[in-house]
Amino acid sequence: MEERAGVVLPPEPVEREWPRMDPPNVLWFAGAYAIALGSYALLQTLPDTHKSVWILLAAIAFLLAYGAAARLLLRASWWVPGGLAAALAVAMVPAVCIGFLRLIGVWSSDFPFTEINGSAVAVAFVTAAAGLVAYWWTRFSFLFAVVVGAILVAAQFLAVAGSGPATGDDRATAALIAGGALVIVGVFLDAFGRRRDAFWFHALGWFSAAAGLVFFVVEPSRDPDRGWIPMLIVGALLLIVSGPARRATWAVYGVLGYYAPLLHYTAVGLNDNSWTSAVALLAIGLSIFVLGMLLRRYGAAWGERFVRRPPNIAPSP
Repeated sequence: MEERAGVVLPPEPVEREWPRMDPPNVLWFAGAYAIALGSYALLQTLPDTHKSVWILLAAIAFLLAYGAAARLLLRASWWVPGGLAAALAVAMVPAVCIGFLRLIGVWSSDFPFTEINGSAVAVAFVTAAAGLVAYWWTRFSFLFAVVVGAILVAAQFLAVAGSGPATGDDRATAALIAGGALVIVGVFLDAFGRRRDAFWFHALGWFSAAAGLVFFVVEPSRDPDRGWIPMLIVGALLLIVSGPARRATWAVYGVLGYYAPLLHYTAVGLNDNSWTSAVALLAIGLSIFVLGMLLRRYGAAWGERFVRRPPNIAPSP
């Protein structure tokens, strides 16, 4: 408490620290990934006798330990380490679920699940729900990476829900639909000023959609144009909209989706050693460069008409 002119004032709130690209954050995130990997590696070394029981107990112990660490770190205002500890606790939820399902004899070892497996779908959705609860507790946006990842895994499990074994087309279609739905969620979050929370929906949603389109391109038994043409259209749209939306992730995927098909059609339609091919490549690069200049000058102004910005976030340059 602070006393000023005889009036007792409440303490100023501690400003929350968010992740950024600096050495401490690099070490915190790298350490969290390594801890999660080590935790699951340790679970694999448990004795074979009554292994389901040991997995369940060890996973619960890990979850409680990481949850307690998150609570202590957050109370001490270590926001990023505390949030990562909470993410580690959520990362142990699949192990807890699988240990329990193994114990009661309903977990299937049919990996990568060529037939529908309700237990695997349940584990994915329980993990996503745990991530949402952890986010509500910590407000640490990185937890949405776990949530989105679990949803994408669930989509792949659901891809085998049809009659007969799942095909590559089924899995690619599931990746496209799930990725598109997640991007839409990110757009809604953006519209209500939740840009930090929306990041993982955009980054992983577009990654899933891109993976689906790439499969349609490289799958040898079908027409590759069914992948190249949609990729070109989506990439061009992403490049145009990335400025008003102020989303660098859209620009990254837009560049890849725009450049790769044009490079493909240039190599296929023109002689690789001809001057026309070289001029085409120059023109493609110049179009990307000039579009960047246009977005720099007009993108923020266009974005003000469509995207709500909270008061504490300055417009992108």
